[in-house]
Amino acid sequence: MAVRVDLANKPLPVQLRLRAQRVTQKTLNRYLAEIELFRHWLKECKMSWSSKKLDSYATRYITFLQETEKREVHQATYFVYGLQLLHCDVPRQFFLPNAKLALSGWKHQQPGSMRLPVPEEVVFDMAIYFLSLAEIEMAMALVLQMHCYLRPSECLGLTKEHVCFPAPGRYRKWGLLIAPSTLGQQTKTGKSDDSVLIGDVKGTAWVADVFALFMKGVEHFLFPSLTLASYETACHRASRHLKYQEGAVTPHVMQHTGPSNDIFHKRRDIQAVQKRGRWEAKASVRRYEKASLLVKRWEVVHESRRHDVLATSQHVQSHFRRALR
Repeated sequence: MAVRVDLANKPLPVQLRLRAQRVTQKTLNRYLAEIELFRHWLKECKMSWSSKKLDSYATRYITFLQETEKREVHQATYFVYGLQLLHCDVPRQFFLPNAKLALSGWKHQQPGSMRLPVPEEVVFDMAIYFLSLAEIEMAMALVLQMHCYLRPSECLGLTKEHVCFPAPGRYRKWGLLIAPSTLGQQTKTGKSDDSVLIGDVKGTAWVADVFALFMKGVEHFLFPSLTLASYETACHRASRHLKYQEGAVTPHVMQHTGPSNDIFHKRRDIQAVQKRGRWEAKASVRRYEKASLLVKRWEVVHESRRHDVLATSQHVQSHFRRALR
């Protein structure tokens, strides 16, 4: 049994090790990262960690995330349940009651809105913005995550060992192995060796072309400078600059944006989307057939930018080529 470690890769204190076995190391890292951000906020507010005042402080922090930072609700969820796993010393039903009510209120206010897809032109526009700042990893992560239907953690954890390099003859295709069994990895559904081809359907060959250029600079991790927190923060920053609605373009939206656009533009049918996205139940992919929803999602683009988004997104491949050469 692997001992759970903290963000500095040191074993957790003895009293926490078995408790932490309830979650994966990836989930634990997210819990720890969110708690660390909370500690930083406390310091900025000139407050000190206090067990007696923890519920009050946590409630204020959740409100800060929602109203001031305009963050996604899942960030607060990781924060609250990270505290519960690692700092709860009373029966769980009595731990952070007000903070949990605040979290519930946030979820009730915007049910499901954080995972609605956006037109692919929006993603390309954002990628071009990051390329203009020489943030190549950010741009590639957005496009690859959308194209391959990857969860944020799957995308950011990719290494050369996950990449299927082109082979001779009829096998000159790029691909990804999700959760390779050779690395002892499993997906969220407990499977290994799921595979995804890159640039495999009409209109997407350019993704494989720019991915090939990108891989020339990869040593081990594909996105070594990115963490989920920095990825999310950069998306929020770019959204504000590009005048998108707050919270509309986030890493967690990318996984749903890919299949919605593929079906809308008739690149794949629902069966192909289900297989590519590794969804076990057909009911899980029915929402991607709602074409009118994707049309309506153009509302996330400020009216003054819609023409520019349509125009500039047509040249995303050339922007990548210039940045990668």
